[in-house]
Amino acid sequence: LKLRLLNVATSLRTCLLRIDFKIHLQQLDSTQEGSQVVHREMSARDSKVELLVDMDDMDHADVKLGAAKLCAYLREQESGCLHMETSSVYGVVMALPQISRSCGWPRGLTLICLRWYFALFVNYALQLWLIYLINTERMIWDKYSGKMFVCDFGANMAACPDGKGCVGPAGTRYTPSRLYDYGAWSTRNYVRDSLRALFPDRHDDIDSHVDPGEFGMESPHCRILCVLIFVMSLTSEVNAIYEGFRLMLTIPTKAQPWVRYDRPKWGEKEHVKNVHSWTELELVKIQIAGMPLHWKFFNVILVLVPKAFLWFSILTAGTMLLMDTACIDDIIINSTALGFVLVLDELVFATLSNTQTQTILDKLEDYPLFSVDYHEALDDHEALLHHEENERAASLLKKARSMMRILPFNALICAFTWVCAIMWYYRAHCIRSPDGTWISKNLDLPRSVTLTWGQAFFPSIFRIPVEDEASWSMPADLPS
Repeated sequence: LKLRLLNVATSLRTCLLRIDFKIHLQQLDSTQEGSQVVHREMSARDSKVELLVDMDDMDHADVKLGAAKLCAYLREQESGCLHMETSSVYGVVMALPQISRSCGWPRGLTLICLRWYFALFVNYALQLWLIYLINTERMIWDKYSGKMFVCDFGANMAACPDGKGCVGPAGTRYTPSRLYDYGAWSTRNYVRDSLRALFPDRHDDIDSHVDPGEFGMESPHCRILCVLIFVMSLTSEVNAIYEGFRLMLTIPTKAQPWVRYDRPKWGEKEHVKNVHSWTELELVKIQIAGMPLHWKFFNVILVLVPKAFLWFSILTAGTMLLMDTACIDDIIINSTALGFVLVLDELVFATLSNTQTQTILDKLEDYPLFSVDYHEALDDHEALLHHEENERAASLLKKARSMMRILPFNALICAFTWVCAIMWYYRAHCIRSPDGTWISKNLDLPRSVTLTWGQAFFPSIFRIPVEDEASWSMPADLPS
C-alpha cells in the first residue's frame, strides 16, 4: 500500500511538471531556435524525473531490505549467549580451571586456580557469617528484648481507634499520637513498670498518667515497597544462578579446548599485526566450550548449589528483617543495605584480582546460542521473502514468545519472589486475629543464647529449644 501511494505521488508530481513546461512553452518565442531549446529542456527535465522515480524506488527497496535483515538478526539473537561472570569470584573458579586444562595445566595457571579456590571459600565464610549474625539477631536477641513480630500491628491506623486491627500488642487501641517504634515503646514500658515497682500502692495513678503507647509500623505500603526493592536487588543473582545451570546443561559434555591460536585469514600475520598494532596475545582466543562431566558436577556442587543456598538464606533473613522493621527510614536504609551481602563475591574478586586474571577474563568470549550463517547465505530477494513469511505465518508459540518482550522474564521472577517472600513471612510468624487481621504468634524465649549453624539456616529442621511459657502473647480480653 505504501509503495502504491508513493507511485501515485510520483506520477502526480510528473504531471505537474509537464503542465508547467507546457505553460512555459506558450510563453517562449515560436521560432525554430526557441522550439529546440524547449525540446531540450523538456528532455532533460523528463530524464531527471525518471531518475528521481528510480531513486525513490531504490531507496524504498533498500529500506525494506534493511528492515528485513535487521529483524532477521534480532530474531536470532533472542536466543542470546551464555556467559560466565567476569567480575565475580564464582565465574573465575568456573572458567580458570578449564582454561588451565586446555593449556595442559601449566604451573602458573594452576597456582592462580588454587588461589581463586581459596578466595571462593573466603567469600563463603564471609557471606555465611553475616547471614548467621542477622539470624542470631532475629531469632535470639530480639526475643530476649521482648520484641514480637510486627505482622499487621498499626497497619490500619487510618481507621483507628474504632476500626479493625486497631488493637496493639499491649491490648490497647491505637491512635496516631500513641504509635511508637519498638525502642521507644519498650523504654516507655520500662519507665511505667519501674514506677509501679517503686510505688506499688499507686498503680491506678501511674496507669492514668503514664501511657507507654503502642508498638506498630508507620507505613505498611513503605514496608511492602522496600521488600520489593530488596527482592529486585537479588534478581541479578537469580539470573546468574540460572545462567550457570543453563551453561552446564548446554555446553558439550566433553573436554573441548577453550584456548586457540586464531591465525589471520585475510593476509599475512605480520601484515595484519602491523595494520591493527596487535601483539601475539591478540591472536590468542579464549572462548567457552565443552567441559568434561566430572568438571560440570564439580562446578554444580561447589559453586552453583552453594550460591543458590546463600541467595535463599539472605532472601528469608532480609524479608524477616524488613517486615519486622517499623520505622520508615529504617526500612528504606535496611532494604538497600541487605543486598550488600550478596555482592561480597564481587568485593572479594576486586580485592584479590591481579593482572593475569583480568587479562584472561577480558579475553573470555561468550558461548553463542544462535547462528547467522543461514541469513548470510541468503540473497536480497530471499531475505525479503523470509522476512515476510516470518511476519505473516508466525506460529502461535512464536507470537506468544514475542509478547513476552512486553513484560521481561526478570520482572516475572521478581514479582513471583516478592509475593512468595511476603506470604512466607505471614505464614511463619503471624496468625489471624478474631477481626481478620494478622497478629504476631506467641513470643517464646530461647533456652540458650547460642544459635547453632543448623538452627540459623534450617530452623524448621533443627528446632530452637524454648521455654515452656510464652514471654508474650496477644491479650485475650481485647477492648471493645
